[in-house]
Amino acid sequence: MTKDIKDKKFFIIKKRKFLGTETYAIHDSNMYDLTTAVKKLLALDTLNEDRENNSYHLQEVSFSEVQEPLILTNEVKNSDQMEIPF
Repeated sequence: MTKDIKDKKFFIIKKRKFLGTETYAIHDSNMYDLTTAVKKLLALDTLNEDRENNSYHLQEVSFSEVQEPLILTNEVKNSDQMEIPF
C-alpha cells in the first residue's frame, strides 16, 4: 500500500558542524505535510546566517518500524529472572 505524497509527513532536520563534528537534530520536534515542511525549510534557510556550519534538510517520517506489535520471546518471558525489590 503506497501513500500519496500529500499523505506523507516530514521532519525538518538541522545539520550542524561544530569543532569538526556533525550533529543532527529534528527542528521544532514536529512533523509536517510536504507543503508546510518546504515552506518552513525555505524560511529557515533564508534566515540562516551561518550556512557554512548549519543546514536544513527534509526527512520523510516512516512508521513502518512501529506499526507491528512487539512480540516477547521466551527468553524475555523467563520467570527465573530476579524480581525488582520495590
